[in-house]
Amino acid sequence: MTDSLSRWRFPARLCALFAVLALSVTGCGDIPRPFGRESYEKTHTDFLLIPEAAGIYVEPVEGPVDWVGESIATAVSTALVEHNVVASAGARNRGSYILRSQGYQQLHANRPAELVLDWELSDPAGNLIGEKSVVSVPPPDFWETPDPKHFQDIANKNAPGIAAWLIPQLAAAVAENLPILHVDLIDGEAGKGNAILRQALLRKLRARGVDVANSGTIPEDALSLKGRIDIKPLNADTDMVAITWRLADLAAREIGVIDQQNAVPSGSMADNWLSAAPLIADGAMQGLLPLLRAYERQRIGEKPVTKRQ
Repeated sequence: MTDSLSRWRFPARLCALFAVLALSVTGCGDIPRPFGRESYEKTHTDFLLIPEAAGIYVEPVEGPVDWVGESIATAVSTALVEHNVVASAGARNRGSYILRSQGYQQLHANRPAELVLDWELSDPAGNLIGEKSVVSVPPPDFWETPDPKHFQDIANKNAPGIAAWLIPQLAAAVAENLPILHVDLIDGEAGKGNAILRQALLRKLRARGVDVANSGTIPEDALSLKGRIDIKPLNADTDMVAITWRLADLAAREIGVIDQQNAVPSGSMADNWLSAAPLIADGAMQGLLPLLRAYERQRIGEKPVTKRQ
């Protein structure tokens, strides 16, 4: 059984125009400080919308000077990807959850200054679905000369709680009584795109109630899904991206194949996997769910469920 999807639409590269923070910090002499408690008026930003794609858009942190707020947002979005959440600090679409935060320095008389980050997570309609305050104690030089190591440490402390806000929203979908599925690592030369696409697909599967097996404990009756990404130049200006998903039982007997392909500007995928992966995963689900349902119907009816080898 083969389900071939004609095309998935490649999103144009997105960019967000960030508001510049104008801060005045008293009592600091001539030394610039990256954090303050001043409030500011954010400018309105228009974004190119991509229908049906989802994820978290991480806004620059309010409170610090602009480059620090943007750096923390970038580090947090990277950490969220490592927690199986599609996130970006540079791309937003109609289905995006919005992560906003405000950061400030909490001074104490008898112990080191603390960094307080107050996070708010909103759904695409603007409804608040989670808020959390995270307190950490950065090294003293963070307040004068913050660097990438500091930002990553902050992100690693904040990402687990943020990811937990979104995942329960997705898990609320009604289970479909489908077979257990193990999603193998994706092959191909897409670099980070292999992991990002796999994470996006896992998120979509769980949202639809599909029971996804843990790699360490795969049940004997589970099915296996193996993906491969191939990117080949068509000409000097265009690449062809082809993605193949093979569904099989654990004895490697093939049940069905889903093919996706699209022509994109040459070299453009390297910077666009976070934006494109949810849309690609949506397309894969359109072919995968019918295959899983057909397999379950045939299994219950004690009919052959794999192709004749």
